[in-house]
Amino acid sequence: LVSYSILETPQPLTNHKATLQLRRVTDGDRTYAEWTASFDAAPEESDKLAEGMGANVFQGGFNALKTHFAGQG
Repeated sequence: LVSYSILETPQPLTNHKATLQLRRVTDGDRTYAEWTASFDAAPEESDKLAEGMGANVFQGGFNALKTHFAGQG
């Protein structure tokens, strides 16, 4: 479990808090990853920021984890 906050960003958001949790899956050689975040933003920016965070930050992190652990037993 890793939790963090973004304190300064050029993005129009505040009060950012995120958590990445990895859980062992007992059926096969897999891990369940759950990454969540909350933040405050103007209503007209909120959906765009959430989509960008999911597509750019979260997916990029998941891809990096997959690459890092590929082939390790």
